[in-house]
Amino acid sequence: MKYAVKATEMKAYDEYTINKIGIPSLVLMERAALCVVARLSEKLGNTPKKVLIAAGTGNNGGDGLAVGRLLALKGHKVDFFMVGNLDKMTSEAAIQLRILKNLGFSIQSKLEDAEYDMVIDALLGIGLSREVSGDYADAVENINQLKNKGAYICGVDIPSGICADTGRVMGCAVRADLTVAFAFAKRGHLLYPGKAYSGKLVVEDIGISENAFLNQKPTAFYYEKEDLKDLLPYRKPDGNKGTFGKILLIAGSKDISGACFLCGNSILRSGAGMVKIVTPACNRQTIQLSLPEAMLQTYEEHPDESKIRQLLKWCDVVVAGPGMGTDENGYTLMKCILEENSLPMVLDADGLNLMALHEDLMELVAKRKPAQTIITPHPGELNRLLGTDMDTYKREREQLVRMLSHKLHCIVAAKDAVTIVAEEQREEIYINRSGNEGMATAGSGDVLAGVLGALLGQGMKAFDAACLAVYLHGAAGEQAGDENGRSAVVASDIIKKLMQIMRG
Repeated sequence: MKYAVKATEMKAYDEYTINKIGIPSLVLMERAALCVVARLSEKLGNTPKKVLIAAGTGNNGGDGLAVGRLLALKGHKVDFFMVGNLDKMTSEAAIQLRILKNLGFSIQSKLEDAEYDMVIDALLGIGLSREVSGDYADAVENINQLKNKGAYICGVDIPSGICADTGRVMGCAVRADLTVAFAFAKRGHLLYPGKAYSGKLVVEDIGISENAFLNQKPTAFYYEKEDLKDLLPYRKPDGNKGTFGKILLIAGSKDISGACFLCGNSILRSGAGMVKIVTPACNRQTIQLSLPEAMLQTYEEHPDESKIRQLLKWCDVVVAGPGMGTDENGYTLMKCILEENSLPMVLDADGLNLMALHEDLMELVAKRKPAQTIITPHPGELNRLLGTDMDTYKREREQLVRMLSHKLHCIVAAKDAVTIVAEEQREEIYINRSGNEGMATAGSGDVLAGVLGALLGQGMKAFDAACLAVYLHGAAGEQAGDENGRSAVVASDIIKKLMQIMRG
């Protein structure tokens, strides 16, 4: 598990490290600069390159000046350009500037018309709190123009102009090819549009450790591949098919059987022992041919509620909604399962649309035991559940996700280009780093719902299962995109790669 911090959190950790632990600010700055230079060594190679350092007057600028000094000492042709009022420089940046002058370097106050192999963006750090304007906006534009001419752009800690907390572009922002973040990733690195502006993100240890948290952990975290070995459910060597979860999947509607296959297959491929699918009888033959491992409970005109209640006594987990439709049958099925209060449950797709259409279903979800229900809305579904619009969603996404979790007393895995997971009464959120745009394909959400159900069936707590499922789903999508091309990914490709990811 890795942490993604807000600007205020990072400032507190930085100050504690300096003032309480006793590591001087200039030592942290020098270590930061060394980390940037090390990360750039492969790109720069052994041939001297022409490099521009674009620095502001804050400590981010001081980092950049130190990077430039180290690159110049390695033989590269380095130009230094500073923006801002030099009389208001931080003490650390002033020291870095004095060192450069003592070494004979000159500093440009106006950017000369030249071409560069690389630009180091150290204009504005994570403390940015207002729109970029004036000379800083001009400098951002000039850096982006140099990128268009072929220069490689490296952001120091965060691309200038990106809000460290939200990823929002504050008027204008540098488009980096690489961002070297210090100590911890910032939320703005992981959330769009900041994620796109950051390019490749690497996080470097400069000496600010978790000791600085003082038992107050950051309010966001994410997973990476190396975390999997400690996250995947343990497989008991003496277990049987009942040990690893009996999943009841309520999916599909008349002439819609694909969701049954995709969700049911992902349930089984993610480790569940058994799956029984409730679906209209017209889907029977298709599912029996495509997924013979699944058991079936079909109905002709209308579902038999008494049979559904018997199945609820049989299963360990319910997954409901994929391809289910929003007609009377869908409503009947949803009402029947939601009246059962103790089973862990995953609600997706039409299950969510039915909730938005029927207030009584929403009330039944809210009455269920806390932390027993996971919902997986995409932006449109989330807005329908809350009665909000896309403009509000884009401005206040995290607040809306938390609001929905509180309203329904459930865990919300809010699907988007970057999925976040929130739980009522839990301050921390999960921000997912895995996945790519190739996963924007029909059935991808059905696969995620299946993974979620399988992890719940293997005994994981609901919030933990939601975070892990989202990561696994995204990691499988990445591999599918790398192998097939992102434009060609289909949902069944994600399931195939999911099997490889879960090998560990």
